Amino acid sequence: MIPESLSKISEPALVSFRFRHRGDWTLWTRMINAHFISTAWYPIIDYANIEVINVKWVDKGTNIHEYFTKLSKRGLIYDVDLVKKITDNIYLVGFMGPYRNTVRERLVSNSIPYFKSSIRNGFQDWLILAPSGKVNDFKESLKSIGKLMNFKIQPIVSIRDIIQVINKNNIIDYIKLALTNNEFKTLRSAWELRYFNLNNRATLSEVSMVLNKDKSTVDRQIKESIRKIIYYIMSIM
Repeated sequence: MIPESLSKISEPALVSFRFRHRGDWTLWTRMINAHFISTAWYPIIDYANIEVINVKWVDKGTNIHEYFTKLSKRGLIYDVDLVKKITDNIYLVGFMGPYRNTVRERLVSNSIPYFKSSIRNGFQDWLILAPSGKVNDFKESLKSIGKLMNFKIQPIVSIRDIIQVINKNNIIDYIKLALTNNEFKTLRSAWELRYFNLNNRATLSEVSMVLNKDKSTVDRQIKESIRKIIYYIMSIM
């Protein structure tokens, strides 16, 4: 079923962009080795944002609890209500933060109902669904709170296109969160080479040859990738 908020958008466009805020908590992510993906968000207009995020924490200099405590002490966020370990280095975090002068405030003020975001190295990567007539106003509103980069607009022909793009991006984000870069590349290559097909499938030796890796290494990375994805999915259900 198509969400009602999406079906009511006239002349919708998918917009992707990168953003660096001048002063909110996301700017501090440039100092640590971690990857943040927004899972849910609830605005309290003119007061605060309640956010739930998935975090891949691989920083060796500090732990995730210390990091969010420091953000809270600096006033960059408010209450941290949840820091739950999902897998070895993935956490579910819930907190309350400022509402004013944030990208989310600009989304609300421009009546943009769908968006997703990820954060790494001080940069926010966004995908939003907006009425075409609101895109320029939204773009201009961001310039007063930070630096806007790689702003791209993709016209949408049908609601089916919207759902496909949203689902694809969500799945890729969460798989990348669960896997290392090498595991993701190996799994993707194995898929492209039809290793997982029931018929006319590539052999492990053929995948290893294309990747220029030992057969045992490829086998281990594929099995570990599948284990992590299944474990991650079952942990959050």
